[in-house]
Amino acid sequence: MASRFIGIGLGIGLGNCIGSSTPLVLASFCVVTWIHMYSNLKSYQSIQIRTLNPYRASLVFSEYLLSGQAPPVKEVNAEEPLFPAVPILNASFANKAQSIVLSSEAKDAAVEIESRLQLGSKLSEIINNKEEVLALFSLYKNEGYILSEHTGKFCVVLKENCSQVDMLKALFQVNYLYWLEKNAGIEGRGALYDCKPGGRLQISLEYAEREFNHVRNDGESVGWITDGLIARPLPNRIRPGNTE
Repeated sequence: MASRFIGIGLGIGLGNCIGSSTPLVLASFCVVTWIHMYSNLKSYQSIQIRTLNPYRASLVFSEYLLSGQAPPVKEVNAEEPLFPAVPILNASFANKAQSIVLSSEAKDAAVEIESRLQLGSKLSEIINNKEEVLALFSLYKNEGYILSEHTGKFCVVLKENCSQVDMLKALFQVNYLYWLEKNAGIEGRGALYDCKPGGRLQISLEYAEREFNHVRNDGESVGWITDGLIARPLPNRIRPGNTE
């Protein structure tokens, strides 16, 4: 309330000083707008968001895979880009202080994973034959999702009963797939091969099943809310036995 009265008072005073001068009106408008936007920016940067969207989750998971520890909320929030679609603006508004907790590898991984992630993919668009369908359904029979890689994208097919926790687990598996690709040199060789024992989909799912609860607990211990992924997937779902 006090800020409103201060603003009204400043507006009246500024109006009396400017009068009817068009150049002064335009200049004042630009200055006041810049101050308003800057204040909103600083207010936004001061908010510590504890939920996990695809970028924040990828940064947390990537750092966990590299260091064995989940990074704190403040560090991850400071790294999240304000304008994901306009990288040049992110560079302009970036925090100058370099994080001593987050590694550059984890930051790069989070950016790339987010750009390659496709939640809610259509199964019919990522498979080539019936054998791949059967292999994927067999591998993910106990999961709420099906994950595969197609044309460089991490495609997550969501089952009808998929929950936010399932999507978070899928993203954790995606992060481990990326880790295998970058650090172990294990690249995709097709869904049919990758679903077999020793294939990267099988390896990554086994790892996700073993470590997912651990990373959730570690995340909660440093302040994260790990009860699901906050995301807007594509509106595609499948039922068991339905390949469309």
